[in-house]
Amino acid sequence: MITPEHLTGFLMMHAGFRAEFGRLAEACGDPRDDAHEELLAEQLALVLDMLHAHHSHEDATLWPKLTGRAPQAADALAELESEHSVLDPLIEAAADRGTPLAGRAPVLRRLHELVNEHLDHEERVAVPLMLAHLTPADVEADRRQAMDDFGRRRVPVILGWLASSADARLLATSYADLPVVARLMFRLFWWPAYRRRFTRLYGTTPADLILEP
Repeated sequence: MITPEHLTGFLMMHAGFRAEFGRLAEACGDPRDDAHEELLAEQLALVLDMLHAHHSHEDATLWPKLTGRAPQAADALAELESEHSVLDPLIEAAADRGTPLAGRAPVLRRLHELVNEHLDHEERVAVPLMLAHLTPADVEADRRQAMDDFGRRRVPVILGWLASSADARLLATSYADLPVVARLMFRLFWWPAYRRRFTRLYGTTPADLILEP
């Protein structure tokens, strides 16, 4: 068995998805200029890519593993997987660069609603199963896969996005899990850079973070 702290990375991704589609829906409705539109398109592509990777990992690895260890949960996990297919057309429409961002804003609003409903369901059903049936080795393998999905060059932006979305408890646990050098880089460089990006994206300043050295 594992503890809730083992699932910090998983829940940080959920926090990012819960927040960002709503932010993007609002901002994409009326980009300020071409540069703002391009930055929004870049942010949207990043978040959609991470959502696709998250769902692909669940469908290909996590749900089958849990089904093998808890066969009685097979139907509940199959229902979660089926919700991914409901989201897929919205994800495809949101990613369609042939449609101006303003035309995709209603899709993003609907995606925000359905993603949050799906994550509520997933956290009710899957998280207790993960706590009961995964091992620390499973979690470490998932962490390595997530870092591969991030890609080294995207890590600073992704960690900034997630930090801008998480509550204080989740953020503190996630930050403490980072290697010492990564904590230093995040505090001194990555988070200040993401704060500037956030302001360019959304016209507001994200909340200050309280980070231990």
